[in-house]
Amino acid sequence: MNKATIQHKNTARVLLHEARARRGSAFSHVLLRWAGNARRRAVEAAQLDTAAEHCSALPTQQELFA
Repeated sequence: MNKATIQHKNTARVLLHEARARRGSAFSHVLLRWAGNARRRAVEAAQLDTAAEHCSALPTQQELFA
């Protein structure tokens, strides 16, 4: 897990905690949307990290013809 994924997951957790603390107010819905966005950014960062690892594991064209 890269640093960005960890940061986004932590942000989502904090926002969810704050939304629970402010349950019943209109702002809690905003916090829940922000938490969802942070969770989606964490998933996207993890997928980009996995894709980068996959691409670096593939041989380069020069290695194929050497």
